[in-house]
Amino acid sequence: MRILSLLFFLVSASAAFGQRAYVYDFLRNESSARAAAMGGAFLTVGGDVSGMFYNPALLNTIDSSQVSLTFQKHLLDMNSGYATFTTGIEDVGQIGVGVNYNSYGSFNRTDRNGQADGSTFGASDIAFTVGWGSTLGEGFSAGISGSFVSSTIDNAGSSALALDGGLLFEDTAARFQAGLSLLHVGGQVSAFGEESEELPTDLRLGISHRLRGLPLLIALNFTRLLDPQEDFFNRFASFSVGGEFRLSNPLRLRLGYNNQVRSDVAYGSSKGLGGLSAGIGILVKDYRFDYAFNSLARLGAQHRITLNAAF
Repeated sequence: MRILSLLFFLVSASAAFGQRAYVYDFLRNESSARAAAMGGAFLTVGGDVSGMFYNPALLNTIDSSQVSLTFQKHLLDMNSGYATFTTGIEDVGQIGVGVNYNSYGSFNRTDRNGQADGSTFGASDIAFTVGWGSTLGEGFSAGISGSFVSSTIDNAGSSALALDGGLLFEDTAARFQAGLSLLHVGGQVSAFGEESEELPTDLRLGISHRLRGLPLLIALNFTRLLDPQEDFFNRFASFSVGGEFRLSNPLRLRLGYNNQVRSDVAYGSSKGLGGLSAGIGILVKDYRFDYAFNSLARLGAQHRITLNAAF
């Protein structure tokens, strides 16, 4: 019962701020602890296989095979995770495959009168993704990926097909990157009911810069640019900013802020630390361990851990 109340609150909060809820909203989950700690400002951060879920063109920035495993402890008994792998194929480009899983826990089954019959049922989402990234020359990269998406509630289910595409520009001399991606374009193959539901199509724009003389990467992303808004400038209200500071060769400190999350979790005039995030990364040879903490204000917090290996 608590989880149903929480889901109702989240949907109500989204509606209050002009954001609609989608049947496959789990596709918006942050794909790694590193990205989550930076507030989701990951559209132009290269060298990380989890970046393919933000911009498939980022696959072209990876010069080795990588595997990444992420586990997220959500609110109450909700959990989710990602498993991603990439490798290069000569004369083809960089290929990535990934799985995104989301579980809502278990529910007590009741009849139409609200009487429990002693049994339980579950609800979950899963998406399988295959992506490709390659160079366009002169600092430009491009990428595309396709996903099969499935959602189940007890014995009912729905499925969809989705495409992602992206572009990336890198100026290595200026330490500057800019990116553009269009995510979750597609439609349902089967629906829960008679009417098909839309996918959370998302147009994103981002830039990042690694400072000279200071081991700090700063990134700024704008998301949900296609969502209907009453005012043109409100389209840019969904933004995130993140930073990654190299404290030493094996240690990274990350901070982030996500304005959309802060708006969604606001309760009355109280926003607390909602939308703020922090995390660390520890590198040991070809392995990296990442942890992220994301505040949802009075609702609680999310915790993520990621293990990334290059070989």
